[in-house]
Amino acid sequence: MSGRRFAFWVVAFGLLLFPLGELAPPAASEPKKAPGALVIKEGRKVSWEGWQFSWSIHARNGLVLENVFFRGRSVLKYAGLAEIFVPYNRGAPRPHDFGAGIAPRLVELFPGKDCVPAAVSCLAWNAHGKAEGKRVVMMHEEATGLCYLGNLGRAYGKTLVLWCAYNLSGYYYVSRWHFREDGCLTPEIGLTGPLQHVGKGDASTHGSVVGKGKVFAPSHVHNIYYCLDFDIDGAENNVVEELNYRQDKPGSPSGKHAWTRLKKETARPASAENFRSWRVMSPTSKNALGLPRSYELVPGSSGIYRGAADEKFAQAELWVTKHHAREHPRDSRPLSTILPSYTSRGDE
Repeated sequence: MSGRRFAFWVVAFGLLLFPLGELAPPAASEPKKAPGALVIKEGRKVSWEGWQFSWSIHARNGLVLENVFFRGRSVLKYAGLAEIFVPYNRGAPRPHDFGAGIAPRLVELFPGKDCVPAAVSCLAWNAHGKAEGKRVVMMHEEATGLCYLGNLGRAYGKTLVLWCAYNLSGYYYVSRWHFREDGCLTPEIGLTGPLQHVGKGDASTHGSVVGKGKVFAPSHVHNIYYCLDFDIDGAENNVVEELNYRQDKPGSPSGKHAWTRLKKETARPASAENFRSWRVMSPTSKNALGLPRSYELVPGSSGIYRGAADEKFAQAELWVTKHHAREHPRDSRPLSTILPSYTSRGDE
């Protein structure tokens, strides 16, 4: 299966897009380079430390990235949140938080108040990329910490953070994109807010007593879906491969790993036992080591949720589909409706 690759990824907290074989740690004697300038054109076009990208606000999907490049080569055509599914243990409710769209639910942000203390270059814009009115998108630099040690030289990295917040069904979601200067891209999301659907009662297998007076709160899961439209150094020849590790036999001290190409549109579950991960690659484009240029998707979930038997969209962490112009993000239907239909075509 080749061409532009859509990857729908469900995670609890985040994932890491890591460039394979592109970069090498700095030598101990290598002089420290001057920091790259942060360049912003019209608010929504950003250039920083080898990264170039645009951001915009989509009515349904909120803050999204478009035309993402690193060191002059394309990485992503599109990246953004696609859905948030919040099922409760007792079977109901099962809300899809996007509804008609999350853009109207963006929270106003304030420079000097909402930036983290260590942040520098704190900037904020409204939905149109202007530094005026209700500002809902913020960007700043922060340190990534120690990257390399020993004979590789001690190097401290930095990252550019583009972020926003949403008020969805009583929860405040903070959505961040980390652009690391070594080429890694990390989506991240967290949430806070008062528990919903609380009532009086004793604890049970469906939830817990919280606070005083036997206030009962049903347990629930926040499943975050991202849509990533990969464009690794050109869209036409991108392919997806899956990594699995297996012991030679149960109880054996030895094992083997292998990359397997996914040749058709498919849904793939996560597997911690097999150290499963995926990479999107361009066989025709070579990196500095002479290997196919690629990005690996490293799972970052804290758990696995499968849902009810008829909730087919919850049966896998990765959905690999071929690009079609009328599909996501143009399709405004709930992701639970459209995901299973995408892979049922069996496109190669």
